[in-house]
Amino acid sequence: MSAWRTILVTKPCRLSMKNLQLVYEPKDEESVRVPIEDITVIVLENNQSSMSVALLSMCAEKNIAIFSCDSYHMPNGLFTPFHQHSRLSQISHIQRDMKLPLKKQIWQKIITQKISNQAELLRYFDKDDFQVSVLTDKVKSGDSENLEALAARRYWGLLFEDFTRDQKALDPRNIALNYGYSIVRGAVARSLVAHGLLPTFGVFHRSELNAYNLADDMIEALRPMVDMIVKKLEIKDELDVHLGVGVKSALLNVLVMEMKLNNENVLILNICDTMAQGFVKAMKLNDVSRLILPTVE
Repeated sequence: MSAWRTILVTKPCRLSMKNLQLVYEPKDEESVRVPIEDITVIVLENNQSSMSVALLSMCAEKNIAIFSCDSYHMPNGLFTPFHQHSRLSQISHIQRDMKLPLKKQIWQKIITQKISNQAELLRYFDKDDFQVSVLTDKVKSGDSENLEALAARRYWGLLFEDFTRDQKALDPRNIALNYGYSIVRGAVARSLVAHGLLPTFGVFHRSELNAYNLADDMIEALRPMVDMIVKKLEIKDELDVHLGVGVKSALLNVLVMEMKLNNENVLILNICDTMAQGFVKAMKLNDVSRLILPTVE
């Protein structure tokens, strides 16, 4: 049994807790039990499933992210705990008072690493990465020239054929990307909350309608790992607009994929925690070098 488990609920069922185990009781089938300590994410895809308050409370205590899904089975809501950090008030005040120059430096670092990871992924699939990699050394503070967008246009055109990145498009690749990004976004938000940060306050994203602006900042360097999965699924011709259970399971497994962090192979779930820790240190010390970001290798 894997130590990091994502539970995908696709059938009508009841979810409850007994003896520190999640009890999954589908209709007309035998129940299944999973130790709470093994779970990091629960995705509730079936709207005929129910969850006990005791289990919901334990998920909050153990920092388990819970996703709800819409009628198209796409994640549309996220439950994360609060008051998980003993110095929540102190850290949230530091976060609120961050100076603009530090925010711009952090965003520059994030975008530089994102573009570098995109170039590395192109190399992984034997694509010509020069048009993207040439931009990595040109990102300025706050990405004032918006090289992120330029890199994205070049990157998507090289990674996929006849493709436009559009969150609302019915292209199966877009649908799969949206699903994978939602899962990683939830994992990032989970780690931010666990380290006393308020996901609402980002360094670049600042929409008043978005409760996860900081998560949307911090996810950027991780996105290429979702792209890798979707490209592999496309190569295997396993994608369609309805995203089967096998495709969703592959996308959920992004959380246990490895990236390089400080020259070590580290699971993305653990990378989310390390990035949150580094962000807190960067804020406290006004030192962007404390934020360590992962690389695609």
